[in-house]
Amino acid sequence: MEVTFLQHAFGLRDVDYLKTSYPDGLIQIHVRTKESKLKCSNCASKNVSKKGTKTRTFRTVPIGLQAVNIVAEVQRLFCKECGVTRQENLSWVDKKKLIRED
Repeated sequence: MEVTFLQHAFGLRDVDYLKTSYPDGLIQIHVRTKESKLKCSNCASKNVSKKGTKTRTFRTVPIGLQAVNIVAEVQRLFCKECGVTRQENLSWVDKKKLIRED
């Protein structure tokens, strides 16, 4: 899938496209944040190390009659500057919307 399509259709920026799957009549687009864009959600330092991932599923607008979910590998990061371990912030997620977790 074209990364520009993800940017224009869903507002996904700074992500790597992984794959598309089609379970139970859904379209699921799997993504993760680009390595170069990972930063601490506390102090914004890029001096971080990965400490695992969590898969989160976000409902988005349909394509035609097909429901579409964005499945993101959300990184857990340890910041070497401020010493905290937190999940990365996803720039394309509206914090006011409900999020369903897997």
